[in-house]
Amino acid sequence: MPISTRDIGFEYGKLFAQQGQLPRLPVPSLQKTLAKYSESLEPLLPSDKLAYSKRVIHEFGESAQGQELQRRLEARAQDPSCANWLEEWWNDLSYMGYRDPVIPYVSYHYSFNDDPLCSRPNQRAAKLIAGAMAFRQAIIDGSLPPETTKTGALCSHSY
Repeated sequence: MPISTRDIGFEYGKLFAQQGQLPRLPVPSLQKTLAKYSESLEPLLPSDKLAYSKRVIHEFGESAQGQELQRRLEARAQDPSCANWLEEWWNDLSYMGYRDPVIPYVSYHYSFNDDPLCSRPNQRAAKLIAGAMAFRQAIIDGSLPPETTKTGALCSHSY
């Protein structure tokens, strides 16, 4: 078993069996990215700051720096050793580099149902740990199936 599931040829067990058939994550064009960014600022900024931001965004889109960064991003996406151009940044910056508690600040939908069989906190903690370890073991031994949609399996590299 490879050290990292980020390895592009990693196909161990049910969870990763379909990784090789999944399409690569597309890189949006610079103009689409900047348009989406500009739109996302509209509810956040007053009109004068929004106008200034839109001008700066437009200048960046036309600049040599903007074009070069887009070229580098597209090259990263085409690199055969890079399974997903966004994954490393997403994990490192959004999860590993983020020092606030993940559950309330990053994973917004996370809850536990009351378990009538666990009336004491130590019982509850033990059951949660046992469940997490069983889930981990299913990943390690390859028995966990991939998450799917109507069109097929989803990427499992986040595991």
